[in-house]
Amino acid sequence: MIRSQTSTKRTGIRKPERGATRHAILDTAIWLFAKRGYAETTLEDVVAATGVTRGALYHHFADKKALFREVCRQLLTDIRARLDSTIRDAGDPWEAVVKGVRTSIDLAFLPAVRRILYNDRIAILSWEEWNEIAQETVGVSLQDAIKAAMDAGVMRKRPVVPLYFLWECAISRITTVAAESKQLSLNDVHAEFDDLLSLYRMPQSDLPSA
Repeated sequence: MIRSQTSTKRTGIRKPERGATRHAILDTAIWLFAKRGYAETTLEDVVAATGVTRGALYHHFADKKALFREVCRQLLTDIRARLDSTIRDAGDPWEAVVKGVRTSIDLAFLPAVRRILYNDRIAILSWEEWNEIAQETVGVSLQDAIKAAMDAGVMRKRPVVPLYFLWECAISRITTVAAESKQLSLNDVHAEFDDLLSLYRMPQSDLPSA
């Protein structure tokens, strides 16, 4: 799951500490893309803020789009780490689904995640590029939790992949709206999703006996 320090650094919009060259470039790019946006961030900005040469940057990333693509991959990898931890620590398969969705909402609400993954990304990466990265990273965790809950008999049987994409698209859109609206809060989003999830839970009378 997401390391707490890494999550704070990448989503809290503060300048990252330096480390290995590739990781330092990625951390700096995340910070700059989140703060300024893709269009207003140049490779020269990344080079200057990281303290590396242009040659060092191009050794790891062919161009600005390639850097942005790896930024998206790193953010999704961090999100998957957080989801995996939440799901692993849940008390039962149904709680794993509920906590997984709630964690997804919380992370999608963070400014850096919202701006990079849900706003700028749409104009930069094709659907095929985005879906490939998502399915290699964050998509696996929640889909596995949904399947496990269905297999355990605590969740109504539904096609896993369409259900996952329905929830994921709803989360990405509603958190973006909530961030800009004075009429909708994060708590409102959680409350509505909790009600939505309850529709998928098997009735207590139909649950398998222990």
